[in-house]
Amino acid sequence: MNQFEGTLIAGRYEIREHIATGGMASVFKTWDHRVERIVAIKVLRSLDKNDARAVERFRREARAAAALAHPNAVTIYDFVEESGQYFLVMEYIHGPTLKQLIGQRRQLQPREAIEIAVQVCSVLQVAHARGFIHRDIKPQNIMLTWSGGGNNGGSGAFGDGGAWVKLTDFGIVRVAEDAGLTNSGIVLGTADYLSPEQARGETLTASSDLYSLGVVMFEMLTGRPPFVGPTAVSIAMQHASTNPPSLRQFNPAIPPALEQLVLRTLQKEPEDRFSSAAEMQQALRHCAKEIMRSKPVASTRPAAQAYPPNYSLGNDGPGRFPPPGRGQYTP
Repeated sequence: MNQFEGTLIAGRYEIREHIATGGMASVFKTWDHRVERIVAIKVLRSLDKNDARAVERFRREARAAAALAHPNAVTIYDFVEESGQYFLVMEYIHGPTLKQLIGQRRQLQPREAIEIAVQVCSVLQVAHARGFIHRDIKPQNIMLTWSGGGNNGGSGAFGDGGAWVKLTDFGIVRVAEDAGLTNSGIVLGTADYLSPEQARGETLTASSDLYSLGVVMFEMLTGRPPFVGPTAVSIAMQHASTNPPSLRQFNPAIPPALEQLVLRTLQKEPEDRFSSAAEMQQALRHCAKEIMRSKPVASTRPAAQAYPPNYSLGNDGPGRFPPPGRGQYTP
């Protein structure tokens, strides 16, 4: 049993089940006795409680994340300090991460990848307008939750439920960096998605999030990130100086227009990418319309995984994806 399981936090949060552990935190399924609902608690690696600046930064970032009310952002309910430990209480998502979905399916179909990116752009528009940069856009931080029926246990077949994207971990990376919880400026385990300026240790802008979202799109469409290597540093160096490979060499079924859109997000200089999440979202929607107008390409996947005829790309609304398995967070 994990050391936190069975613990009562702040007299109301009963930690019941360990969900995941990452480089910066562990996540637990938790029962909130006060409002009688399931929540998720993220237990951050210990901050030095004697470092007043680090603790205050954590408080400030937690408050900022909680204020980001958006249907595509995981809701932060509470921030708790107890016995020198720091806890974020958040919405519990009963659904897989995008990383798990890619693992099940290897390659997503173009309109699926577009719909997910459209919804991520929607929440980034709001965050960036408030001067809030996520810093760690990756498939592990993109959750999928279903608003309709149909649940086959996450087998990878399409269901009838509408899929909402939920982006999590706003502000956590900045807290970790300031508290010395990262390694040489590189977030542990996430070098695959670093922007060139992040890899070079430069000041980040909203464009850095768009680059990382482009990397996520590359992986959704091809089944792998654009750069691979034996170490995080070697991958970071490729982001900083190496041009990405063609997506179509890994998946010839990707429409050329979509490949060009993704490659634009992966430009080394921020000014060569989309100017904003709103501009990227508009380009994604235009690309989706072009794909829908073009002659459909016969699927090589099993019939259960072919794109459903009743799918439609909504305006920030849910798309249709495979129904979820158990809830899962990756810190």
